[in-house]
Amino acid sequence: MKGERGTKELSITPEDLLQYAVEHDMLNVAQMRMQLEMDKRRELLERHPYAVWHNEKEDRWYTDVPVFDSKTGKKRVKRKDRHDLDLDIIEYTLQFEEEKKNCGIRKCTLRELFFEFMDYKRDEVGSGTIRRMMADWKKFYEPHEELVSRQFTDITRIDVDRFFNAIVDEHKLKKKAFYNVCGILKQVYQYAIDAEYTDKTPYRNRVSRKKFTPDRKPSSETQVYSSSEQTAFIEEMERRLRNNPSNTSCLAILLDFEIGTRKGEILALAESDIENGRIHVHRQLVEEFDTSDLDNIVSLGFRVVEYTKSEDGDRWIPLTGRAMELIQRTLEANKRYGYGCRDFLFVKNGSILAPDALDAQVKRGCEYIGIPVKTMHKIRKTYASHVYHGCHNISAVKDVLGHADETTTLRHYIYDTEDHEERDRLIRKALGDGEGVRGTKRDFEIIPFPSKEKRLKTR
Repeated sequence: MKGERGTKELSITPEDLLQYAVEHDMLNVAQMRMQLEMDKRRELLERHPYAVWHNEKEDRWYTDVPVFDSKTGKKRVKRKDRHDLDLDIIEYTLQFEEEKKNCGIRKCTLRELFFEFMDYKRDEVGSGTIRRMMADWKKFYEPHEELVSRQFTDITRIDVDRFFNAIVDEHKLKKKAFYNVCGILKQVYQYAIDAEYTDKTPYRNRVSRKKFTPDRKPSSETQVYSSSEQTAFIEEMERRLRNNPSNTSCLAILLDFEIGTRKGEILALAESDIENGRIHVHRQLVEEFDTSDLDNIVSLGFRVVEYTKSEDGDRWIPLTGRAMELIQRTLEANKRYGYGCRDFLFVKNGSILAPDALDAQVKRGCEYIGIPVKTMHKIRKTYASHVYHGCHNISAVKDVLGHADETTTLRHYIYDTEDHEERDRLIRKALGDGEGVRGTKRDFEIIPFPSKEKRLKTR
């Protein structure tokens, strides 16, 4: 309603109207409360999910009502009067909804919730992921009994802050390792929300980046084979082949210096993957685990899967003449010794070589020539470094390695493969190799201008 001329219209909310009506006895509050309760009872009875029937012989009314802690989730009740049965339906339904809402508060610790989540997670991810998550849980979470034994809805953000800071201090974690650990807690609470156990999560990450162990790039000497190390190592692998020509694991190792694949990828290569001087990487060897007992996960062995570590891992790699030679030697060895498993390259006794066979040869080879053990993954880094220094095209290196972005390639895979003596020589050469005068031809063709000296004033 508009006010008098010259005044502004008053702002009146619905709450103001309701309060005014109650204060001036314009509404009967008791009658309204009674009507509201009747409407809610009618709604509960209308959505009752079970049949209601009358037993003529017994002269009793029957139905099932929801019960939270029952195996079947329901309980049968009977009453002589239908009105009393309706009251039971309403009472049991309200009690069931309250218990369902508060179930986690009374009965579920963080540890119990985690194992329930892992049962669910087994259907979503591979057994290798389950194994890694269980290893992180046992190493980082289980020692903190004060956290994992608490009811999960009682855990606060402050508790999470203290826990995350504690594990970073205890284990001197790098940032990537920490994110893997805290990701478990994040997923567990998201599961609780999805399961409608709670509607909130205490998860947050407020750990200062200054607390993480610096993720500095390690030295080239520890990450790749230097030129002299690579030469000596290849000679050692060839010596082993001469002593045992059937040992195709040495050929797989030598081939990886030429194509730089992941260990699981090279073992899953087949003759049919070769086409027009290139090889198609599109599958890998993975280890499977029996995760039926989460506290005792057991390896089931290896199998080939028709996918790579990521979508970018599906790629074509050009083959060098040396690579083609090694592949041909592998095919000849398989034929000579009767090795075969479909058309896979690296096989023995009817199955694909196990990754451990390659690891053992690399370890013995490095120890024999007197260098630190450098794994198959460091052979991959050596390959990446050679390709980059040869073409100076980081995008091309990223593609042949099967990476999603160039940052990963440049930060973690590109190193100097020269011995320090050779590296020092190249640096001196780039700086003029100690010559007395350095400069370009253009520098010496500059015409000097005559100098203008200030004349001294004489008195």
